[in-house]
Amino acid sequence: MSELVVRAYNVGFGDAVLVSIPERNGGRGETIRHLLIDVGNLLTGAANADAVFLDVVQDIIDRTGGEVDLYVMTHEHLDHAQGLLSAFRKGIKLGARYAWLTGSAHPEYYERNPQARKRKLETERTLEDAGRALEAAPDPELELLLRNNSPLHASGKLGLTTGDYIDHLRTLAPADRTHYVDRATAIGRKHPFREAKLRILAPEPDTTTYYGRSFRGGTLTAHADQPAQPRTGRGNVPELHEPPAGVDPGAYFDLLRSRASGLRANLLEIDAANNNTSIVLQIEWRGWRLLFPGDAELKSWRTMNTLGLLQPVHLIKVAHHGSHNGTFEELFDRLLPPQTPDDRDRFALISTSDGSWESVPDEETLDFYRSRCTLLDTRTVPRGEAIEVVLPG
Repeated sequence: MSELVVRAYNVGFGDAVLVSIPERNGGRGETIRHLLIDVGNLLTGAANADAVFLDVVQDIIDRTGGEVDLYVMTHEHLDHAQGLLSAFRKGIKLGARYAWLTGSAHPEYYERNPQARKRKLETERTLEDAGRALEAAPDPELELLLRNNSPLHASGKLGLTTGDYIDHLRTLAPADRTHYVDRATAIGRKHPFREAKLRILAPEPDTTTYYGRSFRGGTLTAHADQPAQPRTGRGNVPELHEPPAGVDPGAYFDLLRSRASGLRANLLEIDAANNNTSIVLQIEWRGWRLLFPGDAELKSWRTMNTLGLLQPVHLIKVAHHGSHNGTFEELFDRLLPPQTPDDRDRFALISTSDGSWESVPDEETLDFYRSRCTLLDTRTVPRGEAIEVVLPG
């Protein structure tokens, strides 16, 4: 009997999912086609060391012959995007026949979407402010957010930029088979699958729908219609570890703490908006329905629900590494109803790690999944190995 196999690798706090799908060849047997979704983890902590990608990518190469049929980068966060370049720099090269990158990663996206460009400039200013705040005083949470959302930082500060990693992903497949996709994209000729049915449920073409009406904090909207420029001088919060002469130390450090708190709030909103640009991919194969939502958060889930796109599934990759904001609890019955609509087993996969982010994974969220299906967790296997679900067809 043919079997579809889903392998979710333990890469630390990140995603790397290989889906191997048998497809009939018109009476001449079957071909196994491989779909790879993301490879990456956080750029912080020993648990997220790049060395894990050497074994993971080599295993993917061994299983696919060195080329996957379709590679999908759900969104531009490093915990989803940095692994293939990390392995490539060590001499381990994976290719792809086709590649999909989230629509907002298109090199001309911001020229084509003026409102999104405005948001991008506001984001750049926030990242600059956060970088200066870290120079003034350590802040682990702010640093973690900055590392995962930092397209601007030079190699001397935070290693390769996000742009470097995304540029490598643009080269995995031939240029004419590298596509930037969203819910409105006609994908029929943009992948090699013929029996399996692929469908994109998100993101929306206009990513500004995932931001609030405005960021918190005045620095985010000033001169937002002009290119971000490095700012120096006394207009900034002083880049000092000690208060200036004549300034009350308590008031000074209260100001720094308040500024850092505001920056964290702004970066959290940027982080959520970036998560909501995730490609949400649905696959149907021989009666099975699988859903891979990347890091989609509540605004993306609500949009999908409003558009009537959510259906019961047999397998779901838990969004956003098990965070409480990666599952729309009010609509949970749409995905995994209390009574299964058929006699097939149901599964959820979570790719996460302990100690990388406070309250992630959220145990209440995981219990929610356990109450409806079999939950498999990458933390149960050694680093570099994979949990596996086999679906008979």
